[in-house]
Amino acid sequence: MRAIEQELDARHRLSVSEFDTLVNIPLDGTRLKELKERIVLTQSAVSRMCDRLAQRGLVTRTPIEEDQRGAMIRLTEEGRRLLRAAALTNAEVVDRMFAGRLSPEELLSLDGMLGHLKLREHARDCDTEK
Repeated sequence: MRAIEQELDARHRLSVSEFDTLVNIPLDGTRLKELKERIVLTQSAVSRMCDRLAQRGLVTRTPIEEDQRGAMIRLTEEGRRLLRAAALTNAEVVDRMFAGRLSPEELLSLDGMLGHLKLREHARDCDTEK
């Protein structure tokens, strides 16, 4: 995580929390309260984060008329461009620090385990939707 943090800061002037926030904003936008459910920050921290990202021109924050405390958060074109570049940086660091240190057999084994966990999570989510 330290390597990712250093590279995101050096190359893009982004913290890991800012990157995490940008990654979790769908292309069509999201409500502020829905964004809070996607990232590990308090409601007030998410709000402050979106304010900072808006000041940098990376997101727009539009009030929702029917919800006085609500806001719609959308990536700007500049935000999308920065997110694409930062995602490549993230992938490079993960590959260098993690995947690049595993053999092909270990990567296949890891892929199988993570796939199994994802299937279990999906099954659990389906059970809770009933």
